[in-house]
Amino acid sequence: MSTPAKLGIFIFTFFTLYAIYLLTSEEGIGSFEKIRSAGEINQNIKVFVNKSERFERDQNGNIISFYAKDKNGEQAKISLQEPVSADIASAKIIELFGHMHGNNFVAVQVRIVESAKD
Repeated sequence: MSTPAKLGIFIFTFFTLYAIYLLTSEEGIGSFEKIRSAGEINQNIKVFVNKSERFERDQNGNIISFYAKDKNGEQAKISLQEPVSADIASAKIIELFGHMHGNNFVAVQVRIVESAKD
């Protein structure tokens, strides 16, 4: 097998494994530091809702921002692109899809993973 063919197979294998790594989601609580290091690439992260901090609401009572903690106890303000219902206030763990801007996480999507009632 020629050297260019071997190199092509190596590059293809590397990118395939890298894509699998990026697409597999972690089961546990994530780290804001890991998300921050990726720049402005939208990613999934599971975090704890920090109920001791305030929830900012719009005129309709929907939540537009709140605070969350990661597995290391680091707190970040979660700013939502679209307001969400007050159900987030009663959640224990949520999954966010978005990216970091400094200490702010801009969330495109929010999903409740575990309710505080569970």
